[in-house]
Amino acid sequence: MSRLSTQGHSLNSVCSFMGISRQAYYKRLQKQESKSRLYRSLEDIVIENRRDKSRAGLRTIYHKEGMSSLLGVNQFENQMSARGYALKPYRTYVKTTDSRGDYYKYDNLIAGRQISNENQVLVGDITYYQNQTGRYYIFHFVDYYTLELKGLIGSGTMEGINSEKCLRQIFAYNNRKKYDYKMIIHTDAGSQYRSHNFQKMLRKAQILPSQARNCFENGLSERENGIIKNEYLVDYDIRSVKHLNTILKRIQYKINNVWPSKTLGYKTPREYASWLRKVKVKERPVKTIKIVQ
Repeated sequence: MSRLSTQGHSLNSVCSFMGISRQAYYKRLQKQESKSRLYRSLEDIVIENRRDKSRAGLRTIYHKEGMSSLLGVNQFENQMSARGYALKPYRTYVKTTDSRGDYYKYDNLIAGRQISNENQVLVGDITYYQNQTGRYYIFHFVDYYTLELKGLIGSGTMEGINSEKCLRQIFAYNNRKKYDYKMIIHTDAGSQYRSHNFQKMLRKAQILPSQARNCFENGLSERENGIIKNEYLVDYDIRSVKHLNTILKRIQYKINNVWPSKTLGYKTPREYASWLRKVKVKERPVKTIKIVQ
Protein backbone atom coordinates (compact mmCIF):
# COMPACT_ATOMS: atom_id res chain seq x y z
CA MET A 1 0.00 0.00 0.00
CA SER A 2 2.82 2.42 0.76
CA ARG A 3 4.16 1.81 -2.79
CA LEU A 4 0.84 2.98 -4.25
CA SER A 5 1.01 6.25 -2.32
CA THR A 6 4.31 7.07 -4.01
CA GLN A 7 2.76 6.62 -7.44
CA GLY A 8 0.34 9.54 -7.23
CA HIS A 9 -2.11 7.96 -4.81
CA SER A 10 -2.54 9.36 -1.32
CA LEU A 11 -2.76 7.03 1.65
CA ASN A 12 -6.30 8.30 2.29
CA SER A 13 -7.45 7.40 -1.22
CA VAL A 14 -5.85 3.96 -1.03
CA CYS A 15 -7.48 3.25 2.33
CA SER A 16 -10.80 4.53 1.03
CA PHE A 17 -10.53 2.31 -2.05
CA MET A 18 -9.77 -0.75 0.11
CA GLY A 19 -12.48 0.11 2.63
CA ILE A 20 -10.17 0.37 5.66
CA SER A 21 -9.17 3.22 7.96
CA ARG A 22 -5.68 4.68 8.32
CA GLN A 23 -5.58 3.13 11.79
CA ALA A 24 -6.41 -0.31 10.36
CA TYR A 25 -3.74 0.17 7.69
CA TYR A 26 -1.03 0.96 10.26
CA LYS A 27 -2.23 -1.91 12.45
CA ARG A 28 -1.97 -4.33 9.54
CA LEU A 29 1.48 -3.01 8.67
CA GLN A 30 2.59 -3.37 12.27
CA LYS A 31 1.28 -6.94 12.34
CA GLN A 32 3.23 -7.81 9.20
CA GLU A 33 6.41 -6.33 10.65
CA SER A 34 5.82 -8.19 13.92
CA LYS A 35 5.47 -11.48 12.03
CA SER A 36 8.63 -10.78 10.08
CA ARG A 37 10.55 -10.18 13.31
CA LEU A 38 9.09 -13.37 14.79
CA TYR A 39 10.11 -15.46 11.78
CA ARG A 40 13.62 -14.01 11.84
CA SER A 41 13.91 -14.91 15.53
CA LEU A 42 12.63 -18.43 14.88
CA GLU A 43 15.08 -18.78 12.03
CA ASP A 44 17.90 -17.94 14.46
CA ILE A 45 16.61 -20.65 16.81
CA VAL A 46 16.61 -23.21 13.99
CA ILE A 47 20.17 -22.24 13.07
CA GLU A 48 21.31 -22.56 16.70
CA ASN A 49 19.73 -26.01 17.04
CA ARG A 50 21.21 -27.16 13.74
CA ARG A 51 24.66 -26.19 15.03
CA ASP A 52 24.20 -28.84 17.70
CA LYS A 53 22.45 -31.35 15.40
CA SER A 54 22.50 -30.51 11.71
CA ARG A 55 19.79 -33.08 10.86
CA ALA A 56 17.35 -31.89 13.53
CA GLY A 57 13.82 -31.91 12.13
CA LEU A 58 11.73 -28.74 12.20
CA ARG A 59 8.91 -30.36 14.16
CA THR A 60 11.36 -31.67 16.76
CA ILE A 61 12.90 -28.21 17.15
CA TYR A 62 9.40 -26.72 17.50
CA HIS A 63 8.56 -29.00 20.45
CA LYS A 64 12.04 -28.90 22.00
CA GLU A 65 11.94 -25.09 22.16
CA GLY A 66 8.30 -24.88 23.29
CA MET A 67 7.04 -22.67 20.45
CA SER A 68 3.35 -23.56 20.72
CA SER A 69 2.51 -20.23 22.40
CA LEU A 70 3.98 -18.33 19.44
CA LEU A 71 2.50 -20.14 16.42
CA GLY A 72 1.17 -23.48 15.23
CA VAL A 73 3.52 -26.28 14.22
CA ASN A 74 2.30 -26.34 10.60
CA GLN A 75 2.83 -22.60 10.25
CA PHE A 76 6.32 -22.94 11.71
CA GLU A 77 7.21 -25.79 9.36
CA ASN A 78 5.82 -23.94 6.34
CA GLN A 79 7.65 -20.71 7.14
CA MET A 80 10.99 -22.38 7.87
CA SER A 81 10.68 -24.68 4.85
CA ALA A 82 10.09 -21.63 2.65
CA ARG A 83 13.35 -20.24 4.02
CA GLY A 84 15.24 -23.39 3.03
CA TYR A 85 15.37 -25.28 6.34
CA ALA A 86 13.50 -28.44 5.31
CA LEU A 87 15.68 -31.54 5.54
CA LYS A 88 16.66 -33.38 2.39
CA PRO A 89 16.47 -37.20 2.42
CA TYR A 90 19.68 -39.07 3.09
CA ARG A 91 20.08 -42.80 2.57
CA THR A 92 22.91 -45.28 1.98
CA TYR A 93 23.22 -49.00 2.56
CA VAL A 94 25.98 -51.50 3.24
CA LYS A 95 25.39 -55.08 4.40
CA THR A 96 26.48 -55.65 8.01
CA THR A 97 24.73 -58.97 8.69
CA ASP A 98 26.51 -62.28 8.21
CA SER A 99 23.97 -65.03 8.91
CA ARG A 100 26.12 -67.86 7.59
CA GLY A 101 27.51 -70.58 9.79
CA ASP A 102 26.17 -73.17 12.18
CA TYR A 103 25.41 -71.04 15.22
CA TYR A 104 22.47 -70.63 17.58
CA LYS A 105 19.18 -69.78 15.89
CA TYR A 106 16.07 -68.50 17.65
CA ASP A 107 12.49 -67.52 16.86
CA ASN A 108 11.14 -63.98 16.74
CA LEU A 109 9.67 -63.59 20.23
CA ILE A 110 8.61 -59.96 19.99
CA ALA A 111 6.21 -59.85 17.01
CA GLY A 112 2.76 -58.91 18.32
CA ARG A 113 3.99 -58.73 21.92
CA GLN A 114 2.41 -56.11 24.18
CA ILE A 115 4.72 -54.26 26.55
CA SER A 116 4.13 -51.64 29.23
CA ASN A 117 7.49 -51.17 30.91
CA GLU A 118 11.18 -50.60 30.29
CA ASN A 119 13.60 -53.55 30.09
CA GLN A 120 10.99 -55.87 28.61
CA VAL A 121 12.31 -55.74 25.04
CA LEU A 122 15.64 -54.34 23.86
CA VAL A 123 16.54 -54.42 20.18
CA GLY A 124 20.01 -54.24 18.68
CA ASP A 125 21.79 -53.97 15.37
CA ILE A 126 25.07 -53.08 13.64
CA THR A 127 25.56 -50.30 11.13
CA TYR A 128 28.58 -48.78 9.44
CA TYR A 129 30.01 -45.30 9.11
CA GLN A 130 32.57 -44.42 6.45
CA ASN A 131 34.65 -41.33 5.78
CA GLN A 132 38.07 -40.55 4.36
CA THR A 133 39.85 -42.23 7.29
CA GLY A 134 38.14 -45.59 6.82
CA ARG A 135 35.08 -47.65 7.62
CA TYR A 136 33.79 -48.04 11.18
CA TYR A 137 31.08 -50.24 12.66
CA ILE A 138 28.58 -49.17 15.30
CA PHE A 139 26.77 -51.57 17.65
CA HIS A 140 23.74 -50.45 19.64
CA PHE A 141 20.91 -51.64 21.90
CA VAL A 142 17.77 -49.55 22.43
CA ASP A 143 14.88 -50.09 24.84
CA TYR A 144 11.74 -50.63 22.75
CA TYR A 145 9.44 -49.01 25.31
CA THR A 146 11.34 -45.93 26.47
CA LEU A 147 13.60 -45.55 23.40
CA GLU A 148 16.58 -45.14 25.73
CA LEU A 149 19.82 -45.95 23.94
CA LYS A 150 21.35 -48.28 26.53
CA GLY A 151 24.30 -49.61 24.57
CA LEU A 152 26.40 -47.85 21.92
CA ILE A 153 29.93 -48.74 20.85
CA GLY A 154 32.10 -48.20 17.79
CA SER A 155 34.73 -50.50 16.31
CA GLY A 156 36.94 -51.00 13.30
CA THR A 157 35.56 -54.52 12.83
CA MET A 158 32.27 -56.44 13.02
CA GLU A 159 33.70 -58.99 15.46
CA GLY A 160 31.34 -60.50 18.01
CA ILE A 161 33.33 -59.17 20.95
CA ASN A 162 31.82 -55.77 20.22
CA SER A 163 28.27 -57.06 20.66
CA GLU A 164 29.40 -58.49 24.01
CA LYS A 165 30.80 -55.10 25.06
CA CYS A 166 27.56 -53.44 24.00
CA LEU A 167 25.56 -55.93 26.08
CA ARG A 168 27.70 -55.09 29.11
CA GLN A 169 26.80 -51.43 28.59
CA ILE A 170 23.14 -52.37 29.10
CA PHE A 171 24.02 -53.93 32.45
CA ALA A 172 25.93 -50.79 33.44
CA TYR A 173 23.16 -48.45 32.26
CA ASN A 174 20.52 -50.36 34.24
CA ASN A 175 22.90 -51.07 37.15
CA ARG A 176 21.62 -54.63 36.95
CA LYS A 177 23.07 -57.92 35.68
CA LYS A 178 20.17 -60.41 36.02
CA TYR A 179 16.66 -60.17 34.56
CA ASP A 180 14.83 -63.39 35.58
CA TYR A 181 13.95 -64.13 31.93
CA LYS A 182 11.68 -61.07 31.84
CA MET A 183 13.84 -59.27 29.27
CA ILE A 184 14.12 -60.12 25.58
CA ILE A 185 17.12 -59.11 23.47
CA HIS A 186 16.03 -58.98 19.83
CA THR A 187 18.59 -58.78 17.00
CA ASP A 188 19.03 -59.94 13.44
CA ALA A 189 20.56 -63.34 12.68
CA GLY A 190 24.10 -61.99 12.41
CA SER A 191 26.91 -64.23 13.60
CA GLN A 192 27.88 -61.60 16.20
CA TYR A 193 24.64 -62.34 18.09
CA ARG A 194 24.58 -66.10 17.49
CA SER A 195 28.09 -66.67 18.81
CA HIS A 196 28.74 -68.95 21.77
CA ASN A 197 30.09 -66.14 23.97
CA PHE A 198 27.17 -63.76 23.35
CA GLN A 199 24.59 -66.47 24.00
CA LYS A 200 26.45 -67.53 27.13
CA MET A 201 26.21 -63.95 28.42
CA LEU A 202 22.46 -63.93 27.78
CA ARG A 203 21.96 -67.18 29.67
CA LYS A 204 24.03 -65.96 32.61
CA ALA A 205 21.99 -62.74 32.77
CA GLN A 206 18.74 -64.72 32.37
CA ILE A 207 17.78 -62.87 29.19
CA LEU A 208 15.71 -64.43 26.40
CA PRO A 209 17.19 -64.23 22.86
CA SER A 210 15.01 -63.36 19.87
CA GLN A 211 16.00 -63.14 16.21
CA ALA A 212 14.67 -61.32 13.17
CA ARG A 213 14.76 -63.03 9.79
CA ASN A 214 14.79 -59.78 7.81
CA CYS A 215 15.07 -56.01 8.31
CA PHE A 216 11.28 -55.64 8.65
CA GLU A 217 11.40 -57.72 11.83
CA ASN A 218 13.93 -55.34 13.37
CA GLY A 219 12.52 -52.01 12.24
CA LEU A 220 13.23 -49.97 15.38
CA SER A 221 16.94 -50.81 15.24
CA GLU A 222 17.06 -49.92 11.55
CA ARG A 223 15.49 -46.57 12.46
CA GLU A 224 18.00 -46.04 15.27
CA ASN A 225 20.86 -46.73 12.85
CA GLY A 226 19.60 -43.93 10.62
CA ILE A 227 19.24 -41.51 13.52
CA ILE A 228 22.76 -42.16 14.82
CA LYS A 229 24.42 -41.82 11.42
CA ASN A 230 22.30 -39.37 9.49
CA GLU A 231 21.21 -37.02 12.28
CA TYR A 232 24.27 -36.99 14.53
CA LEU A 233 27.48 -38.43 13.05
CA VAL A 234 27.18 -36.17 10.01
CA ASP A 235 28.23 -33.30 12.28
CA TYR A 236 31.60 -34.85 13.17
CA ASP A 237 34.85 -35.62 11.38
CA ILE A 238 35.74 -39.01 12.86
CA ARG A 239 39.49 -39.67 12.86
CA SER A 240 39.86 -42.99 14.72
CA VAL A 241 37.97 -45.68 16.63
CA LYS A 242 38.89 -43.94 19.89
CA HIS A 243 37.55 -40.64 18.58
CA LEU A 244 34.40 -42.38 17.32
CA ASN A 245 33.65 -43.80 20.76
CA THR A 246 34.18 -40.41 22.38
CA ILE A 247 31.63 -38.93 19.98
CA LEU A 248 29.23 -41.86 20.42
CA LYS A 249 29.12 -41.20 24.18
CA ARG A 250 28.16 -37.61 23.39
CA ILE A 251 25.52 -38.78 20.90
CA GLN A 252 24.09 -41.27 23.39
CA TYR A 253 23.70 -38.49 25.94
CA LYS A 254 21.97 -36.22 23.42
CA ILE A 255 19.55 -38.91 22.26
CA ASN A 256 18.62 -39.90 25.81
CA ASN A 257 18.60 -36.49 27.50
CA VAL A 258 18.42 -33.58 25.06
CA TRP A 259 16.30 -34.22 21.98
CA PRO A 260 12.57 -35.02 22.43
CA SER A 261 10.90 -37.85 20.53
CA LYS A 262 7.55 -37.60 18.76
CA THR A 263 6.86 -41.24 19.67
CA LEU A 264 7.17 -40.33 23.37
CA GLY A 265 4.90 -37.29 23.18
CA TYR A 266 7.93 -35.05 22.65
CA LYS A 267 9.59 -36.13 25.86
CA THR A 268 13.21 -37.23 25.83
CA PRO A 269 13.72 -40.97 26.52
CA ARG A 270 15.08 -40.21 30.00
CA GLU A 271 12.13 -37.92 30.75
CA TYR A 272 9.75 -40.63 29.59
CA ALA A 273 11.45 -43.30 31.71
CA SER A 274 11.33 -40.99 34.74
CA TRP A 275 7.65 -40.24 34.13
CA LEU A 276 6.94 -43.95 33.70
CA ARG A 277 8.23 -44.82 37.16
CA LYS A 278 5.68 -42.45 38.70
CA VAL A 279 2.72 -44.03 36.87
CA LYS A 280 0.85 -47.06 38.18
CA VAL A 281 1.39 -50.19 36.10
CA LYS A 282 -2.29 -50.39 35.08
CA GLU A 283 -2.20 -46.78 33.86
CA ARG A 284 0.88 -47.10 31.66
CA PRO A 285 0.42 -47.01 27.88
CA VAL A 286 0.52 -50.44 26.27
CA LYS A 287 2.65 -50.73 23.14
CA THR A 288 2.08 -53.53 20.66
CA ILE A 289 5.16 -54.49 18.66
CA LYS A 290 4.03 -54.64 15.06
CA ILE A 291 6.00 -56.13 12.19
CA VAL A 292 5.35 -54.29 8.93
CA GLN A 293 5.90 -56.53 5.91
